[in-house]
Amino acid sequence: MRRGLIGILLTLGLLLPQGGSAQGERARVGAKTVGNLEISLYMWGPQEIVAPKGDPHHRPGEKATHHFDVRVYDLRRRIYIPYLTIKATITDRLGQQTITLQLDPMIGEWIHYGANVTFPRPGSYSILIDVQPPDIARYKHLADVWNTPAQAVFIYEYR
Repeated sequence: MRRGLIGILLTLGLLLPQGGSAQGERARVGAKTVGNLEISLYMWGPQEIVAPKGDPHHRPGEKATHHFDVRVYDLRRRIYIPYLTIKATITDRLGQQTITLQLDPMIGEWIHYGANVTFPRPGSYSILIDVQPPDIARYKHLADVWNTPAQAVFIYEYR
């Protein structure tokens, strides 16, 4: 009985994603609830991205160490939110370097926002995710839906 339990625990430990590695497997850095929104940050190895033609943010051949994946979920309406403007501000824990990224809307398993990024070195980073509401037309009865900015701070250990 005890051997079986230990075997199951070891197997589960090997199957669960390991946070912080960003070497290809998606690792959930965390999730924060802000009002009716759940803001989740995932980090994984750099991804090949096919950008829209004429996109000034697309730079082929750029080296990256990680891919940001931010998902914003409306807990009340049970939907991932489209048309947001999302910015990530990454600061090393020593406060010596700051990187700011505009996260592009992306199609994947669901609507999310992402970008490849190059971390200068392993270490601890503070990541501020700034979510701005969509600038889209609304029906009057939905004027208060997705109209409030939100921010969430995550700590990420790059090893």
